[in-house]
Amino acid sequence: MPTTTYSTKTIQKIREPAYYGVKTEKNHKRAKSVPWVDVSDDDEKSKRNSLKRKNSIVNGNADHSRNGQNGHKNKKRRSSIQNGDTPQSKDLANSPGSSQSKRGHINGSGPSTPHTAKFKAVQEQRKQLPIAKGREALIEEINKNNVTILLGETGSGKTTQVPQYILESGLARNGMIAVTQPRKVAATSLAQRVAVEQNVSLGDLVGYAVRFDEKSSAQTRIKYLTDGMIVRELMSDPLLSNYSVIIVDEAHERTLRTDLLIANLKKIQAKRNPKTDPKGKGNADTSNPLKIVIMSATLDAEKFSKFYHNAKILYVKGRQHPVKIYHSAESQLDYTDAAMRTFFQIHTDQPPGDVLIFLPGQEDIESLQKSIELYAKQLPSDKSEVLTCTMFAAQEHSQNNKAFSPTPPNTRKCILATNIAETSITIPGIKYVIDTGKCKEKQYLARISGGGFDTLLTRDITKSSAMQRAGRAGREGTGACFRLYTEDAFNTMAVSGEPEILRCSLTSSILNLKCLGQNLEELDLMDKPDLDSMADLKPVASALKTLWLLGAIDNHQKLTPSGRQMALFPLEPQYACAVVASKEYGCTSEVLDIVSVLSASSKLFIDISEQRDAVTEARRKFRHPSGDHLTVLNAVKAYRDIAASENKHSRREWCRKHFLNERTFLEARDIREQLVVTCGRIGIDVSVSAKENEDLVIRSMGHGLAGNSAFLQADGTYKQTMGQTIVKVHPGSSLCDKKVPAIIYDDLMYTNQIYARGVSSIPKSFFLSLDAFKQRKA
Repeated sequence: MPTTTYSTKTIQKIREPAYYGVKTEKNHKRAKSVPWVDVSDDDEKSKRNSLKRKNSIVNGNADHSRNGQNGHKNKKRRSSIQNGDTPQSKDLANSPGSSQSKRGHINGSGPSTPHTAKFKAVQEQRKQLPIAKGREALIEEINKNNVTILLGETGSGKTTQVPQYILESGLARNGMIAVTQPRKVAATSLAQRVAVEQNVSLGDLVGYAVRFDEKSSAQTRIKYLTDGMIVRELMSDPLLSNYSVIIVDEAHERTLRTDLLIANLKKIQAKRNPKTDPKGKGNADTSNPLKIVIMSATLDAEKFSKFYHNAKILYVKGRQHPVKIYHSAESQLDYTDAAMRTFFQIHTDQPPGDVLIFLPGQEDIESLQKSIELYAKQLPSDKSEVLTCTMFAAQEHSQNNKAFSPTPPNTRKCILATNIAETSITIPGIKYVIDTGKCKEKQYLARISGGGFDTLLTRDITKSSAMQRAGRAGREGTGACFRLYTEDAFNTMAVSGEPEILRCSLTSSILNLKCLGQNLEELDLMDKPDLDSMADLKPVASALKTLWLLGAIDNHQKLTPSGRQMALFPLEPQYACAVVASKEYGCTSEVLDIVSVLSASSKLFIDISEQRDAVTEARRKFRHPSGDHLTVLNAVKAYRDIAASENKHSRREWCRKHFLNERTFLEARDIREQLVVTCGRIGIDVSVSAKENEDLVIRSMGHGLAGNSAFLQADGTYKQTMGQTIVKVHPGSSLCDKKVPAIIYDDLMYTNQIYARGVSSIPKSFFLSLDAFKQRKA
């Protein structure tokens, strides 16, 4: 490891706006400059990271700790992967089952032009990755152990290379290699990169599967999936028998579905790999054994190792390039303004290289993008141009992909991103990272009576996230990370975030577990909810109550036939319930249209505060007197008519004129196609339509949203039917200026008050027909 350097030298302050040629008003307040303190990125790890890394070598420099032990003599020894560290495994690479010996058979079409300059350059890049030095040793260790915990620094190449090494060595035999990711953007972009490195078409040897989108075939051997997709696969294949190796990447994020997967993999491996000793080693079942690899750059490795019976911990040495880290000398209250000023300091003072700015959410991204583009237009003519790109989960895939495009000549690209760019993906050209130290985190506030509501709050990131963000700057060359928070603030950050299982709705996950014959309370989880604690009991009790209201489970918490049908749909349980109920009411076609739009990743109706009157006027033609759900249906029908008669440009212009998001329509179309297939499997006729009887559509939605309902009170407020919470209709709803006896809604949003969004009126008498309400009344 390089010798740690620490300097208290303050980097030159931000220059005055006049330097950049930016005009300012005379009475404009002078913005505070952002002084920087330089600190090595290795210093933070050696001083405060809970991971004790032994005999580590980074970028060819030895660790200078005495005897390489760091004083932790009693800790379990970790193996460090480097050439010569462990015996070689050439016999694996050249085995009959090796993909190297069967390359043409595995890939249906085979590499088209394996000797082109581009292909050779890609293979040369692979050889330069730090992980390549320990390839044979890594394969040897994975071969010897059923479970491997792999720590590799950001930029070491683990996410793209480990699956390929396993395939090329023959370790996967005839099965597939699954690589799970927390986010779909990472899963799709990684699959695309590995397909390029294997010189195959995406969907052939290398594929991916994310919610409502999949590219794979019978020839696929490496498959990148979101953790939610592989958890869904458990329902049809409880032993995941199609996979020989499952790699859980970015395990430190501890998403709900990652935790459920990790717990189930432990059970699956016990069945597929009969163990002969406490460590799970010995003679595995040769018919179809499973190997598990848990990977991350920042991970509580000891905890994962202990969970998997003291599994072997490996450490991949080295980051490809060093990253210089600067902390702000003082706290920055306005992080978007500080990010903008830091960007222009980099743009004018630093050598060429693209900039990646991490921001909490979409609103911050769009605001900063406007500011940067405004000031960039006023730069002197001798300065290079600025090209801004944005990346966030709700943005269209093609828009996110623009960040990966080559930067034009004499231009600096500035990418504004949420934490979807934090892990796994490599954006070409990034040399500078600006880290605001903030992110958005969803917290679900559950109610024992059933239901609850999400809060999406901006909070400080963790040390793990800070290290991941800094690593984005060192993927292709020496980089720099500017942190908009002090070193003291970094030191007081939590090492890692709270597992998602302790802070989100469990309704969908418990339904999936019921289909597997499992109860969350009995599952062997890494962080099990404490059911003796009211705080941990609430989410579980709330989820069970919600599933009971939907008719998915009975009074004894047993799965009902309707519940099993709901679980087949890749939807939230309340929308799946509405689809199942639509069969009885004869309005499946309309319900599919509505739930497809509601399940899309972006909002259908675009709100622009500067054009509020124009938005209201344009939306009036779609507005339905019963509320938002049939308003959505009217918009879908109108777009469908336009799409049938107009070209692509006209459709886009029509959407722009009516402040509608065409991306939502297109995504909803793809979602609907998948729902149609699922409906066919359980005997629901998707062509059945309510035609003019729209009350049937509302009643179908009411079955799914029975727990999300409220009755009008004498004082004009709405009180939840399941609970005592007073809710208000959101100002953006078509029912915001109306009072009706009863409402159903999609969700609740908490700001200064609790607002219901996606609201429709429903006859109060409807609730008397629901079994759950009958029992409650009794």
